[in-house]
Amino acid sequence: MTIRSERLLGAIEAEIANVSRLEHELARTRLVLRDHATRLRLGEDPDQILTALRFGVPHATSLSVLERVDPILSDGGMAESSSGDRL
Repeated sequence: MTIRSERLLGAIEAEIANVSRLEHELARTRLVLRDHATRLRLGEDPDQILTALRFGVPHATSLSVLERVDPILSDGGMAESSSGDRL
């Protein structure tokens, strides 16, 4: 096997490991989201669910959920001025 082949094989194996890690993270996130959906269906307070989502799922996922519910919540309620400064 050439050096180039070995480097390519190493890169492919590293990417396979990365994909496996991502699959695990996504499966865990799916479980947490399903649990929260069940809790909502059973009548739990939406604010409690939102708080739990902030701590229980990856940041990008919780932001995605918040943006669907209320875009203002996704930036923590902090609006920006036209100059980009927080108000």
